[in-house]
Amino acid sequence: MTAAAQYLWAWFWWTFALLGNVVVINLVVDPYGLFRFVNVVGLNSVKSQASERGPLFKHIAAERMQPSTLVLGNSRAEIGFDPDSPAWPAWARPAFNLALPGAGISAVAGDFDRALRGVTPKLVVVGLDFVDFRVDPASKNKFKAPAANADSLSEMRERASALLTMNALVDSLVTVKAQHEPYPTSLTDAGFNPKRDYVGIARREGYFALFRQRDQENALAYLRGPKRVFQDGERSAPGFDAVDSIIALARARGITVRFVIYPYHAHTLTLFHLTGLWPAYEEWKRELVKRIDAAQGTMDVQLWDFTGFSPYADEREPRPGDTRTELQWYWEAGHF
Repeated sequence: MTAAAQYLWAWFWWTFALLGNVVVINLVVDPYGLFRFVNVVGLNSVKSQASERGPLFKHIAAERMQPSTLVLGNSRAEIGFDPDSPAWPAWARPAFNLALPGAGISAVAGDFDRALRGVTPKLVVVGLDFVDFRVDPASKNKFKAPAANADSLSEMRERASALLTMNALVDSLVTVKAQHEPYPTSLTDAGFNPKRDYVGIARREGYFALFRQRDQENALAYLRGPKRVFQDGERSAPGFDAVDSIIALARARGITVRFVIYPYHAHTLTLFHLTGLWPAYEEWKRELVKRIDAAQGTMDVQLWDFTGFSPYADEREPRPGDTRTELQWYWEAGHF
């Protein structure tokens, strides 16, 4: 064997050995909770990196659990609706939180459609966020559910990359390190985000800092964004069509649906007023009532509205510099 051939064989075997070690480490640590071969407290029980592949983690975990209840929505629902809460009635347990940060209502409808390929819940709780329904009135966009084969191909690629890539290896090492951190980010086996990282931030900087940052971000987004919920010449928009899609999917399978308008903090409601969004906000509610009321004769569906100025929504943030006071109902004005 020539020196060149020996070099190539050595390179091949070292590459194979390195790749094998990467696969073994990623399989054992399982930073995204996809394989679940090993679960050891102090090694990998806290899935600090699961949100890096949140959609895949949650859909696989939901199929594994086969829950009676699915929670859908964006980060408000992911953080606010605890599947392990004793408030869930016995017939609705176990519950799984399939909500994903940044998911608009069209994405939520797509997630519901995808979930129903592997899960048939009795109840679906869908969080509705007004800001996701705003549209440019001149827009001609229509609601379009994602293709099923695209989800399958994406899932195959993500599973492979969760084993074979160096990024996954880095996340495995970060996961091991997070087991010994006081406030790690994480997702529970039921898809809930306990927001432990916010506890650490609040104790270092105080809730005032969290509220101020969220209020500033919301004010800019509301001022710059659209002020309408309907497209020109129509009483429709992609968001409302997505609600209709969720209703149709649930009706076809006999699933009970509870649409929930999130309990916005008083700061957020005030910003709706100050940025000129309040008329669209009220119009949004009226249209939701109209569409959901039209479906009530054919299925069990209701709209629950938790908004309004109340002792809960009016919870006052601590003063600047106060790192001792803890709030009961809100992390900041965006999340409860």
